[in-house]
Amino acid sequence: MKNFAGLKGAFTDYNEAKFFVVPVPYSTQNDWNPTANKGAEAIIEASQHLEHYDTETRTQVAFKGIHSLEPLHNLNSDELVCNAVEKRIGEVLDLDKFPVAIGGNRTVCIGAIRAACAKYNDITIIQLGAHNSMRVSYKGSDLAPECAMFQAKRLAPITQIGIRSMSADGHRNADPTRIFFARDIFFDQNMRWYKELFDTLSANTYITIDLSVFDPSIMPSVSTPEPGGMPYFTVLRMLKQIFRMTNVVGFDVVGLCPNPYHKAPDYLAARLIYQLMTYKAVYSKF
Repeated sequence: MKNFAGLKGAFTDYNEAKFFVVPVPYSTQNDWNPTANKGAEAIIEASQHLEHYDTETRTQVAFKGIHSLEPLHNLNSDELVCNAVEKRIGEVLDLDKFPVAIGGNRTVCIGAIRAACAKYNDITIIQLGAHNSMRVSYKGSDLAPECAMFQAKRLAPITQIGIRSMSADGHRNADPTRIFFARDIFFDQNMRWYKELFDTLSANTYITIDLSVFDPSIMPSVSTPEPGGMPYFTVLRMLKQIFRMTNVVGFDVVGLCPNPYHKAPDYLAARLIYQLMTYKAVYSKF
């Protein structure tokens, strides 16, 4: 697999790079669209075409160094992928690097969240996605994508953004004071949700992004493209403020089910990742 953003030489140096990309090509046949196991590779391929200069911050985060680790292959169960990701992200955090996991289905985020919560106290999990993923168990697995946030909730408070689908089980297990539905965001002309969101944050945050948070008009390449998703710049503005207000300790981007005939969603995912790296570098003086 190529290096993220097409970087070469000193800009990918293991010792000097500030950002570590962790590809996790994982999905199961239980997924409606099981091609999420090709998502990490598609994102990195699309990232080869990124411009390194950011027009918003007028910086080039590539100069901070981005090292792409070898993909976590041959993981054939939810438990194995959670354990492997937890170990790998934990190693990255112990090196004082900034981890960026790319998947893969939402199960990928469980291990990353475990590692972040083991490393940091006073931490909030920020989840973006169409589904609240709060089932206790799904098709015999309590580590399935549909259960990911229920697992995370055992470790730290969770704030959920862009939600527009859940099971009855998910409704019972969610905290109504920390969930921001996409429809409510859309109709809130006074932006009250914005302040309420930031009131849920703590000193440290970990961000997990399922690409289904975006409207299917710009992100159709997900397993279940729920209508009514969020616009790109609405998501960016919110995330930028989170990076400014808190110490973001890592993030993951999961859920891409690449379509070989439609590359725009792959590129959106790559651009999003690069933009969030930029926010970390600029607002955390990383």
